[in-house]
Amino acid sequence: MALAFVNKELTAPADEPFQIAFDNQDTAPHNIQIQDPSGVEIFRGPIIDGGTKTVYQIPALAAGTYPFICTVH
Repeated sequence: MALAFVNKELTAPADEPFQIAFDNQDTAPHNIQIQDPSGVEIFRGPIIDGGTKTVYQIPALAAGTYPFICTVH
């Protein structure tokens, strides 16, 4: 499998906590880190093993665009 998120963009409500259902279909461990527009980390989910799923509880974020990456790669 390629090292990439299937979803390149997500939409969530502004100013409300939300969830991300994360399905790691790779054999390697992965996670999600959300950054503010300047690149500062505002959320880092625990790393999960390949072939497992988790639900990340994301705190409320102000309206805007937030890059997300895997911190393992």
